[in-house]
Amino acid sequence: MRNKGEILAEILSNYSDCYIFLHNTKKESVVRSILDNGFICESQLSNTTDRVNPLEPIEVSYFFYQRKDYGEYTIIIAIHKNVYDLYLLTSRKKGIPLEEAMSAKKPYLSENEELVFKLPREYILGYFDGFKNRLVKNPEWNPEFTNIRQSPSKK
Repeated sequence: MRNKGEILAEILSNYSDCYIFLHNTKKESVVRSILDNGFICESQLSNTTDRVNPLEPIEVSYFFYQRKDYGEYTIIIAIHKNVYDLYLLTSRKKGIPLEEAMSAKKPYLSENEELVFKLPREYILGYFDGFKNRLVKNPEWNPEFTNIRQSPSKK
């Protein structure tokens, strides 16, 4: 019998053109809010998610082992590699955090005086239901979505 990590890794292998970030939560209501509104993170995306290689089942299995206390619902953030790299370039050019370049709204300060960012819901592939071992896809998912405003090219 396959474990959750192997099941999810098989699903994620179809998205190898994306960078994959995982986040566990205990409540389905939290999952629904993230699907509807986007993913809020404080300071850095890496503080609240784990980036995994979708072609490495051992990484996904280790994620579940390491984060088992955080819940049975796994939010899956999947951003196309070209879009993510564009955000990296933009953040470097502007001297801002990567998360600020990606944020759907202007960042604000939390009670801890940390910047809070909101990833667009278009980057939420869906969630993995650990009780039923199945993916629930987000109909709004668009890995190639970008909120970077391109200036018109000059002729």
